[in-house]
Amino acid sequence: MDGFERRRQEKKEAILSTALDLFKQYGFNKVSIADIASKASVSQVSIYNFFKSKENLKNELLNKLWENYYQSMISIMQSSETIQKKIERFFYTSADYSKNYTTDFLAESIRNKIVNEEISSEIQLNSIEDAISSLLEQGQREGVIKSTFSIKAMLSFIEMFRYNIINNREVAINYDRNPELLKEMIALYLNALFT
Repeated sequence: MDGFERRRQEKKEAILSTALDLFKQYGFNKVSIADIASKASVSQVSIYNFFKSKENLKNELLNKLWENYYQSMISIMQSSETIQKKIERFFYTSADYSKNYTTDFLAESIRNKIVNEEISSEIQLNSIEDAISSLLEQGQREGVIKSTFSIKAMLSFIEMFRYNIINNREVAINYDRNPELLKEMIALYLNALFT
């Protein structure tokens, strides 16, 4: 990548980062392209050149956040850490990811993206679930995860955490403000799963 292309990419990343900060703080509808341009120290024309519209900017931001989340989850599942550490990191990564969705527009957008719009996102979500299932099955075989519960029940139990934190703005904000509470909640989930 030459210097021009690198600077162009840095500008685009600055716009995405600024947009995320502003959307989280004020909500999607209250933020204008002019607000983003001013805070990112770029021209409005630059934003339109990169994204064509505020809606396209939001969609690219969501795609980037989702792809980062997916890659993080797959990386956790493929790591050489213990089963308990992988599941613990899964919970923390889900909580961290939800911080990006503490505004109504982001939570609603990601639900629509996963449920209605993007086949690839659905495939990726299924891939994460398959990896967790395999991890739970391995844990049961090794005797570190309780075998008294079905994999389906444990997946539902884990999904309750993820769903609650992504879809309940107050929960996500509360965990962000009180990391000890998040730590306790994750410990409760781990205690329920592990022998």
